[in-house]
Amino acid sequence: MIPSSESDSKPVVDAEAVDGTVDTAQHEPMAATATQESVTSSQTPDSQTPSLEQPWLYAGGALLAIYGLITSIDLLNIGFQSILGPQAQELLTLAANPWLGLLLGILATALVQSSSIITALLVALVAAGLPIATAIPMAMGANLGTTITNTLVSLGYISNDDEFERGFSAATIHDCFNLIALLIFFPLELLLHPLQRLSQWLLTQSTTLASATKNVPNNLPTNSLVDNLDKLVSPIDWLAQPTRQLIAYGVNHLSGPWDALLLFGTSVGGLMISVTALGWLLKRWLDTPAKNAIYWAIGHGSKLGGLATGAGITALLQSSSMTTSLTVPLTGAGLVTLEDIYPFVLGANIGTCITALIATLAVSSPVATQLALVHLSYNLLAVALIYGIPPLRAIPLAMAKHLAATARRYRILAVAYVVGVFFIVPFLALGVSIALR
Repeated sequence: MIPSSESDSKPVVDAEAVDGTVDTAQHEPMAATATQESVTSSQTPDSQTPSLEQPWLYAGGALLAIYGLITSIDLLNIGFQSILGPQAQELLTLAANPWLGLLLGILATALVQSSSIITALLVALVAAGLPIATAIPMAMGANLGTTITNTLVSLGYISNDDEFERGFSAATIHDCFNLIALLIFFPLELLLHPLQRLSQWLLTQSTTLASATKNVPNNLPTNSLVDNLDKLVSPIDWLAQPTRQLIAYGVNHLSGPWDALLLFGTSVGGLMISVTALGWLLKRWLDTPAKNAIYWAIGHGSKLGGLATGAGITALLQSSSMTTSLTVPLTGAGLVTLEDIYPFVLGANIGTCITALIATLAVSSPVATQLALVHLSYNLLAVALIYGIPPLRAIPLAMAKHLAATARRYRILAVAYVVGVFFIVPFLALGVSIALR
């Protein structure tokens, strides 16, 4: 019979095509299995060559980045001290009233980036005749001025929204707490002088106790221990010594402003590189042992544990700026939360008082010892009052989070915050005070 159309002369489905399709479908699982086996065999190491995915390499890289961060901050401090150190000491002698003294304490500490240095200078100035009533507001200002370092560290995350917000909140929690402490204790000190009176009472009690035990036999070598306390070397100085010598070799071969520019540029560049590298490494080193180790290092979730750990590490390092700056990359990488580091940072506030206490051993002045006791009492009372009362405890947290969220939307505000709070406002107040003298 003749087909009615051309389509009727062709089969609906080509048998060869069907056979080919079935054959291909049968071979695809076998090919996929072979491919998986080859990939698996290629991923199996034939030797003990370390892989970049191994956690211990990330841990070593993180430690190297932490060392870079520490040495960069150390070089930055040295640069500021060499350029502005003498001017900072002269600034401390210009405090004509408590308000100016407070601002001068902030400015001088921001210039040298070390409250330990400023409080040690104040101890020496008080021993030389500076009235303690003038020195107390400057010591309070130094507490706020020292927070500039970790705020500068947080700017290293400015290119990443989430990391910058977390890091900036971790940096400014220190600022916000010290600001609340100033708002509470500074007016009280102006009106009632509680810190000056408390330190005077503590000094009297310690003098009485020392007199009572002076003739008691004691076989312990306490005298030699006390004589050597002021000779203790900070671990930071020991760790940073090789880098200092290397940079000094380059700086000493330059003249004019180039030596200062090299030191400043090296420190800022190293700071940014270290913060970026540390954040990158910490994000990839997020296994459970690493998280647990860091969690325990900052107080394992315990408020008292965090306070004690922060105070102990800062007393050992003799630098609250160094201790609090290390919490910024940890928070920025998401390893810890702002609530986790809060008590740790407050403990650093207490631990930094050890430098002023050691400095009093070199001057043998009761008034200088009283100033060191003022510094310690102020930080202890601030932690007990603000952190001990839940409604007050929440205020610095809310301030830091709001400030970080605002800085995330408007990056320029983060820079304006640092420049305005730590430099422009104190400089303007100083200029007005000098003009009115």
